[in-house]
Amino acid sequence: MRRYVYHSFHDDLVTSRHQDWRLPADYNWRRVGNRWQQRVVRASAKVMSIIYCHLGRAITFKNAWRLKVAGAGGFVVYGNHTQPTGDVLIPYYLGNRQTFNVLASPANLGIPVLGPLTTLGGALPTPQTLHQLGLFNRSVVDKLAAGEWVMIYPEEHVWPYYTGIRPFNPGSFHFPVVAQVPAYCLTVTYRKRRWRRPRLVVYLDGPFKPDGRLSPKQQQRDLQQRIQVQMTKRAATSDVQYVTYEEG
Repeated sequence: MRRYVYHSFHDDLVTSRHQDWRLPADYNWRRVGNRWQQRVVRASAKVMSIIYCHLGRAITFKNAWRLKVAGAGGFVVYGNHTQPTGDVLIPYYLGNRQTFNVLASPANLGIPVLGPLTTLGGALPTPQTLHQLGLFNRSVVDKLAAGEWVMIYPEEHVWPYYTGIRPFNPGSFHFPVVAQVPAYCLTVTYRKRRWRRPRLVVYLDGPFKPDGRLSPKQQQRDLQQRIQVQMTKRAATSDVQYVTYEEG
């Protein structure tokens, strides 16, 4: 059994040699390749997600219909970050590939060949400077207003097979409030299988709508609390610890 030692819930336990890759100072989230390039990459990613979810892993989906009936408007999906590959392919499988976006670490863009393709497939690298933050926020809100959807992992760093829910970044809940769109949560849980990696049971819950009676900051806190409570409830159904985590 693999073991990770952490000092804080914010530790980045899975790193790569491209970890320090930096976004260009003038990076523009609104200009990402040609339309035909996006279609090819997104179609390829959809095929990969189908293979992964049906053949590559033992996955059971609960309430997957929720995203299919979400309507034409934009929305945000929050997920626990426990599968380095699955956390991209599972939501890609569940939602509309043409309007899919996911907040991702800029380190992904530093990967040779594959890095640039991730943005064509919907990856939105998070900003690294205050100067970039404004354009990034406006770009995400514009996508939601245009009827696209955004996947966010508010725990920020991937912890493989972790069965709890770590503290969320409160800033992650800014987008549904500003755009006034509903939010959903996707919780990956784990079930014991003899002599094999755990079976994944994936829950979809929502919609959770911002409470317009509250101030914007209160709406963020309220939305965060409701989603965190629901994801914690779902995560508690895991019955196996495939990887151990110890506080150091």
